[in-house]
Amino acid sequence: MKKVIDGAVYNTETAKKVCEQRIEEADHARGAYVKQLKQLYKTKSAKYFFYINNEFPAYVDMNDDDLNPNFELTEVTEEKIIPISYELAAQFANETITSYPESKKQIGKFLPELIQNEKSGDKKIQKKLYISEKANWYLGMMLTESNDTNSSFIEKLIVEEYRKLYKKGIMQGDPYFEMEND
Repeated sequence: MKKVIDGAVYNTETAKKVCEQRIEEADHARGAYVKQLKQLYKTKSAKYFFYINNEFPAYVDMNDDDLNPNFELTEVTEEKIIPISYELAAQFANETITSYPESKKQIGKFLPELIQNEKSGDKKIQKKLYISEKANWYLGMMLTESNDTNSSFIEKLIVEEYRKLYKKGIMQGDPYFEMEND
């Protein structure tokens, strides 16, 4: 399912699924027993959203006649996408870990703070970056003066910048608990 909300695209086909929960419960507002699938996704631009699929029995007008409607009980499916904050995504994922411990590894890829210090954060992942010619030239010059590689130098820059922003209070999360003692 794909939906554009406030100019941002939320697409279950291109976003990464973090976790999901399935529940079946009575919904008094609908007057029916509802089967719900609630999935948490993360987009390429680091936005989180819920994809919710509700299935429930309801009476539906089958002939679309206002004067003599023909209602039949049928299974209705309702789908929706709801953008959410990082905090709500973390809360939902934490509840999922509690209910489904086997999902811990998958969730940890997206929300490392939920698996605490079980993961050191030193595992290397491949990330494709594009930089300007000017930045590439500066990078090359800086690397000739140090023993760093492209990857290690860029990693140091990112971590240093994050620490600065964390100390200023701009960044709130510390998924690896590195800055708690600073």
